[in-house]
Amino acid sequence: MPLSALTAPPPWRDRAAAFFLLAALLGTIALFASRQRMPDSYWYTNTADRTIVPGCAEVHCYRVLVPWIVGRLPGTTFLKWKAYSVVVNALAAIAVSDLALAFGLSRRASTIAMFTSALGFGTQFTIYDPFNADPLMFFLSPLVTRWLLERRWRATAAVACVGVLAKEFVVAPIVIFGLASARAADWLAARRAFAIAGAAFAIWVGVHAFLTVRFGYSYGGNPSTRLASGGYLWFWLTHESVRQSAFAQFAEFGALYLLAPVGWRRATAALKALTIAAVPVACVFAYVQQPDRALWNFHFLVSPLAALALEPAGAALAALFLTTFGLANLRIGSQVGFLPQARFPLAISLAIALATVTLNVRQRRARRLAG
Repeated sequence: MPLSALTAPPPWRDRAAAFFLLAALLGTIALFASRQRMPDSYWYTNTADRTIVPGCAEVHCYRVLVPWIVGRLPGTTFLKWKAYSVVVNALAAIAVSDLALAFGLSRRASTIAMFTSALGFGTQFTIYDPFNADPLMFFLSPLVTRWLLERRWRATAAVACVGVLAKEFVVAPIVIFGLASARAADWLAARRAFAIAGAAFAIWVGVHAFLTVRFGYSYGGNPSTRLASGGYLWFWLTHESVRQSAFAQFAEFGALYLLAPVGWRRATAALKALTIAAVPVACVFAYVQQPDRALWNFHFLVSPLAALALEPAGAALAALFLTTFGLANLRIGSQVGFLPQARFPLAISLAIALATVTLNVRQRRARRLAG
């Protein structure tokens, strides 16, 4: 059966209200988030200030779209990059909500998915460290996926071919859709998706080649380019202790690891198909990028799955989960120092997730007995 959108997005007035609420929430968090800078942030700000940095030697040098845009905005470097992260992450959360509706989820479940994405680790980490293209990818991934479900090929192609100048991940949801369509024997949709992904990839290769030849850009020995030597995954595993690595992977989704498999049983066919197709793509990106941060890119599928598990628990329990889930990520991701240590809200969110899992199992058992 062809993959398609099941429910139309809400009116623009509702989206605008949600955007201002999320922007206010994320903006407040940004005020209290740590203001330290990661070493790789300077590659982006140098590109923003100078447009072209001859001899730039890092993979981030090739991701020019976001710094070129942010660099033209008025204001101090810190302020405009923080504002970019707040605004685009708010848009990303709304895009996840729209996508959840397209998957056939209820309005309540789509709202839960929206706040799950807004309060999750990946979003909060970019509130702390906004000097990268990740917020834009968090936004474009669910947006492009919904457009593909709606068969908006031209809009998808335009965004992919431009968005690839920001980061290559914009192609990932298109490949995922193509794989899922091929698995469903929808060969026309699969061919179109792969054609769009191929065109965007060709532009990506061309830009990299041009910057390398014309301005002496290089990857500077970045582990992501060592495909035959374990990629970034091997670099990560050999430079982090087993304990640190395991915690980083767990903190990426936290309690969502418990909720998503339960939500899978309640998911619609389209959501299940795209989730299955996303597994090999996620493995590739975890191999070539820092694994813990790479996986959050797939939040646009994980958040709706978690929302499906939380929905039967009721509004109060879902709100308590989102609060504790968010508090844990504010400490781990945004690094808001005055909050309690992350292990306390993390433990509560895990307990709520376990209770939700139990509730779902009991409800499923009751339906089986009644049937």
